[in-house]
Amino acid sequence: MKLDITQVINGRLDRMEFAYRFSPDTACVIDEAPLLPEDVGIAADGIAVRGEVVSKGGYMTFTADVEAEYTAPCSRCLEEIRETLSFSLFRTVRTGAPTVQDNVDDEEWDGVLDDVLYVHDSHLYPDGDIIEQIVLELPMYQLCSPDCPGLCPHCGRKLSVGSCDCAAKEAERAKKEIDPRLAKLQKLLDKSE
Repeated sequence: MKLDITQVINGRLDRMEFAYRFSPDTACVIDEAPLLPEDVGIAADGIAVRGEVVSKGGYMTFTADVEAEYTAPCSRCLEEIRETLSFSLFRTVRTGAPTVQDNVDDEEWDGVLDDVLYVHDSHLYPDGDIIEQIVLELPMYQLCSPDCPGLCPHCGRKLSVGSCDCAAKEAERAKKEIDPRLAKLQKLLDKSE
């Protein structure tokens, strides 16, 4: 979203509230927005943003509560899961372009200030920062249920639907296929039974 904060910059308003919805496909960004993982999907208008821009003593802040509805595959059985991610985002608002002096203490500064939103022509473009935070907030893995059994490693069948007979077949095959170096030991075992 392109937020017009002209009245806050001019001092006519101390606080400006906003609320909108968007998706990564309709994000309004100045630079390239970070990409979501390929297996994560967000529906049209699946990201809800509600917040405010506050100016106090020449210092502006951007605060937003974000709620994103997304789909991702279960890490064990690959079934699609629908989840909601909620977080708060806080940024300092600055006019002008970033400079090296903005981060003098950081010897490894890469030219990016992560906690700052810059004003471009009296507008803020927070969508890129919001998508980046969504990527950071996503869990490393998702499960459809805590006790999800996953997939059979042999046939790929979902074990939650029902067990397959691959384990029994594998055990039977393992009994029949004896390492030739251990064949004499197997004969001894067979005699003892």
